[in-house]
Amino acid sequence: MYFINKTLLYLFLIILTVSYSFALTDAEIEGLIGKMSLNEKIGQLFIVGTGGRQVGPVPKAHISKRYVGGIILYEKNISVPEQVAALTTELQLLAQKTPKGIPLFIAIDQEGGKVSRFQRGTTIFPGNMALGATQSEPLALKAGKITGIELNVMGINLNLAPVLDVNTNPKNPAIGIRSYGESPQLVSQLGAAYIRGLQTQDVLATAKHFPGHGDANADSYKKLPLVTKDQKSLNKVELLPFRKAIDSGVAAIMTAHILYPGLDNQMPATLSHTILTKLLREELGFEGIIITDDLEMKAISEKYEIDKAAVMAIQAGADMLLIPWTLQKQQTAYNAVRQAVRTRRITTTRLDNSLRRILKAKNACGAFDKTIAHIENPQAINSPLALVGSREHRETAQTISTQAVSIVKETPGILPLDAEPKESVLILSPSRDFSNTFLKAHTDLTHVTALLMPPLIITRQYIPHILSSKPKVIVAGIASLKHAQLVHQLSRNTDVPIIAISVASPYLLGECPNVECAIAAYDNNYFSLLAAVEVLLGKKQATGKLPVTIPYQLKN
Repeated sequence: MYFINKTLLYLFLIILTVSYSFALTDAEIEGLIGKMSLNEKIGQLFIVGTGGRQVGPVPKAHISKRYVGGIILYEKNISVPEQVAALTTELQLLAQKTPKGIPLFIAIDQEGGKVSRFQRGTTIFPGNMALGATQSEPLALKAGKITGIELNVMGINLNLAPVLDVNTNPKNPAIGIRSYGESPQLVSQLGAAYIRGLQTQDVLATAKHFPGHGDANADSYKKLPLVTKDQKSLNKVELLPFRKAIDSGVAAIMTAHILYPGLDNQMPATLSHTILTKLLREELGFEGIIITDDLEMKAISEKYEIDKAAVMAIQAGADMLLIPWTLQKQQTAYNAVRQAVRTRRITTTRLDNSLRRILKAKNACGAFDKTIAHIENPQAINSPLALVGSREHRETAQTISTQAVSIVKETPGILPLDAEPKESVLILSPSRDFSNTFLKAHTDLTHVTALLMPPLIITRQYIPHILSSKPKVIVAGIASLKHAQLVHQLSRNTDVPIIAISVASPYLLGECPNVECAIAAYDNNYFSLLAAVEVLLGKKQATGKLPVTIPYQLKN
């Protein structure tokens, strides 16, 4: 049972054998546009979210009554690959039954690292900054290709990735390790490679967040960020990866909810005609689809009601509106855009231009010429779903994680640790996964103790507890600012050598500058934890190069 009756799975397979569609020519796309009603055209401009892991009345209404162009999946929609394949199949079957039978974009944010909607059953790559540390275009290409393979067989054809923001602000609360690094050249190279890999598998890539979120000092989910750079400065850094992505044929670009006074001192990028049309369309020559970031974020919603924001975004040059959470807002925005077309605030020509780009993108990823169902017998060895999370794919994720590990600071004589230590080693762990990975790598645990850091840390009381076992070496995992601050205070209260391993942002290592050794692992998934432990024990060499500058000097 995969949240859908097996009989229904085989029914889908029967439908598969009789249900065909074919790639469209440009003339056929024009003919299709000419036959579409106003409601059908407007619906194609929307990507909406929906609740649950099965197709309920809300997505049915979105597809059959509002003819939406896409559905976005989040963790709440996802269990295992078989369930996702069943869900996407049923969604596409509903779309096929609409008067024009236009297939859906089924979208997801599968960046890797901390923004990974799949949590089990698939290959979860470390985030972009780990790839940045490898400095390897072939690995970025392979990560994109494998992600594309796995998404494709589950029926997902639009990935809202990669992040092409150049993380020049160490205190950026929204991007950080989601970025490849602080070098625009590195971000450009790896981003373009990932895009090429992803799109070879008929999964469209989305470069985000245009014109650049890397220097922002606020999170768009909470407030409207401000970036004060002028266009000359933006051209040198922020815009470079987007230019490269466009040259590489990226299918979509997502807008940033950020105010850039150097480009437009009135409107955030998502609502700016100057930024979306004059800069992105006309100056940079982008011909693909422009997708807004989530219009329910506070960066937009605190100042603009959803009806106004939706119309303004299309007037600015956006092709598709992402409204993932609230049904009432989705309906309100749909009605507002329809009214704007009827009153000619959005012209028919403008509407058709967006529609043309959307249909061409769907055509380009094979949505029109694919048979509907991906589901055969999901447990069969030769099922396409057997590719998802395969050993070969996991080995690539492990390779990336291993090549990413970076020695940020090293005091001679401390590394590597002995797998059979003769003196007391304390593992100060941010999670059970961290300590378990370390413990499993040891052949003798006689002198190894693991201590899990509590959620609430009172440093002055906790440090004596840490030192009570009289360790000779402390290995401290860091996954948050509080962890880093604890390790810093610990380093000031003991002469015991401390090895700090960041399993999150490497910037955290700057908060504990007095440790004897500092290692950046970039992620807390299994592959990255194992890679860090293998470096710690001398089983693998740390070859990663830190792709950002840590603002505080790590003292020797």
